[in-house]
Amino acid sequence: MKRLFIILAVLAPVAAAAQTVFPAERLEAAVRACRAGDARAVEAVAALRDAAAEYLAMEPVSVADKEILPPSGDRRDYMTLSPYWWPDPSREDGLPYIRRDGERNPEVYDYPERVNSGRLGDAARVLSLLYAATGEERYAAKCAELLRVWFLDPERGMNPNMTYAQLIPGRTTVRGTGIIDSRRFCRAFSAAALLRGSESWSERDDLALRRWAAEFLRWLETSENGRKECLSSNNHGLWYDAIRLMTAACAGDTEHVREIAAESLAPRLDSQIADDGSLPEELARTLSLHYSTFALEAVATADCLAADTGCSIWRYRTSDGRSLEQAVEYLVPYYTAPETWPHRQIKPFDRSRGARILYSAGRALGRDDWVRLAREIGCRPESASAETLLFFDF
Repeated sequence: MKRLFIILAVLAPVAAAAQTVFPAERLEAAVRACRAGDARAVEAVAALRDAAAEYLAMEPVSVADKEILPPSGDRRDYMTLSPYWWPDPSREDGLPYIRRDGERNPEVYDYPERVNSGRLGDAARVLSLLYAATGEERYAAKCAELLRVWFLDPERGMNPNMTYAQLIPGRTTVRGTGIIDSRRFCRAFSAAALLRGSESWSERDDLALRRWAAEFLRWLETSENGRKECLSSNNHGLWYDAIRLMTAACAGDTEHVREIAAESLAPRLDSQIADDGSLPEELARTLSLHYSTFALEAVATADCLAADTGCSIWRYRTSDGRSLEQAVEYLVPYYTAPETWPHRQIKPFDRSRGARILYSAGRALGRDDWVRLAREIGCRPESASAETLLFFDF
């Protein structure tokens, strides 16, 4: 009877995983393998359990956990500094800050939301996947606690806006670029989808998070910040739409998910892909292999979320025939050998990120050669994360 209960507990969250950032076939394969006792899946779960020990013990993080208040005076408003802006050495007060692309100003860590939003997203994905794979309620309970504090707590929960994200000292212009920060905590929406059916995540919790997401989506689409970010022509525009997709999916607005994917994100590619398949705006950066991949990671995220709406992002072609297949083809040699990348990349590149792009695009486009190459490179990162289980056999 106990074994039957565990199997049923595992099946329920997987069935609820439509429109999440987890690749559906990878999630289902991992859960089936765990249930069957596959040695590779068991090893991946063990690695994830070790990583989850830290998350089980952590105090819930909150946007209210800061000493420097935003201009609103409300500590529940998210606030960070833009990472590549530094004090101007030619001015006594350093203001206004000036840009040094690819070089992160350590002052960003004086604003804890940047790190804490990432910790929330990472913890929620790991804990929810462990719940899906094992049926152990302790993982669902901790994940639910973290979600409630970050989003729903009446004193510590985040206000649904990014008005003060990536501020630049000495510059007061309203900016949309900080919205990209929200991809970190928006990934936690998908974790919540895996908790449905758990005794630790009630229908009331789920409804409250859906309402929060609906409010955040309204802000994304109507605020001056959001309208500016919507016009971004590089990876920021792609991530703006991917963030809207994560949020609309959480809010339960399936039709809006389809609209964003088909009518906003896909057409953006017309102005971003060059004839040779490169992404010129990303090549101009000092971390150009990273940013070229980062743009495609937005596409991969969007494709997972839009998969059951009939819209395949990876198959999109511009009116003159340029395609995402060309964009991936351009990068393939450098995912195999990043050191041969002919453009600026001032920091080392993690090949497992490229492998995951090859897998996602290869599955969508029927490119078995890319899937095989992804397996050869390895999709699992060096430290245990959600991908450790999702790609247990890579």
